[in-house]
Amino acid sequence: MKHFEFFFARRLSFQPQRKASGLVIRLSIISIALAVATIEIALSFVQGFETEIQKKVIGFGSHVQIGNYYREIDTELIPLPKNEASLQELVNLPYVTSVSPYVEKWAVFKSDSGWDGIWLKGVDSTYNWAFFASVLKEGRLPDYSVADETGSLEILISRKQARLLDLELGDRPLLLFLPEPVRRRRVTVAGIYETGMEEFDNNLVVCDLRVLQKILRWQDHQVSGFEVSLDLEQIADCEWEKLDAWPYYQRSCRDPLRWAAAQIDEYIPFNFGAVPINDLYPEIFDWLDLQHQNVWVILILMVVVALINMTSMVLILIIERTRTIGILKAMGMASRRIRRMFIWYAFFLIAIGVVAGNLLGFGLLASQDWLGWLRVNQEDYFIEVVPVAWVWGRFFLVNLGVVLTCTAFMIIPTVVINRVLPVQAIRFE
Repeated sequence: MKHFEFFFARRLSFQPQRKASGLVIRLSIISIALAVATIEIALSFVQGFETEIQKKVIGFGSHVQIGNYYREIDTELIPLPKNEASLQELVNLPYVTSVSPYVEKWAVFKSDSGWDGIWLKGVDSTYNWAFFASVLKEGRLPDYSVADETGSLEILISRKQARLLDLELGDRPLLLFLPEPVRRRRVTVAGIYETGMEEFDNNLVVCDLRVLQKILRWQDHQVSGFEVSLDLEQIADCEWEKLDAWPYYQRSCRDPLRWAAAQIDEYIPFNFGAVPINDLYPEIFDWLDLQHQNVWVILILMVVVALINMTSMVLILIIERTRTIGILKAMGMASRRIRRMFIWYAFFLIAIGVVAGNLLGFGLLASQDWLGWLRVNQEDYFIEVVPVAWVWGRFFLVNLGVVLTCTAFMIIPTVVINRVLPVQAIRFE
């Protein structure tokens, strides 16, 4: 029969097993299920964590920033002219959703309870507030649409800054701008945000762009730089061999942010630089990349454990079925066909384990996605609830990889079938 091995293995898999082999089979199926579920959960959590952190970093600084990166640390040295024609060209690009100017400067934040050094970021009415709206904890977002040359004195501060300086909504702390002569501005706390990322929560205060322009004695058309927001779904995979860009951007193929930055460079003056957010904060993005190594470690360990259990199971089954193997050989069946039969049998058990693993893994992920029962310390991980990402493509590859790897590895233990002698095997009890 052409498919005898397949049908024999399927029939064998549904027969009641002896007590010893039945226990080993159940343990093997459980190990496969746990391996699949653990890998899927790890992939989902790591991808979800990476996505959430990226959203927060991009929310603070957009996808790409345009600035004069030949300046010193103090941005008041070399302001950029706000060229409306160039900005309109950028906005017309299919993958650019918005371009907004900003002015930034260090300042001293003073209240009745103390003082603290902060990083002021001035924005105007074109600024995209979607991110800060999602992390706003108290009050409201500042309104910078007022037609006043001096600008609005409303500010947005973090909860950490509010606690440190004992500030509440409506309080009017003082901003001090150094060096001498010291310039002062009395501002009003309009809203309080919290992201859990100390690097930003400890320092960043959002204010009106016009206030900083007056402090720096800049003209209305002079700014520190521009934030460019992108629609990443509109960016196709980059073809670096066809892209006339700096070698600096060529180091990461298929990176949409660097690809977009290289394209934006074509529309701005040569002394300006378009830098993607992952190059502005490389330590954060490099740290996120390291998390993927943990997934590989988990994947390898779980697959190795599953392979060991499956190998033990196949060897025990061969020992239990030695008499059957001898009879089949005596009837003229080749060893390779008998080996194929046991490989098919292992495949059926592996498939059962993979299905069980998917049910377990997807069930836990769905409960976390809906209920958010797994929480972490926000100060350590920048998030409160462990996020879930449904990476279906990776889930499929995990299932396919586990089935193919475990099934292919079963070729090794079935080699012992070649050494089974029919006469001795038939007498075997």
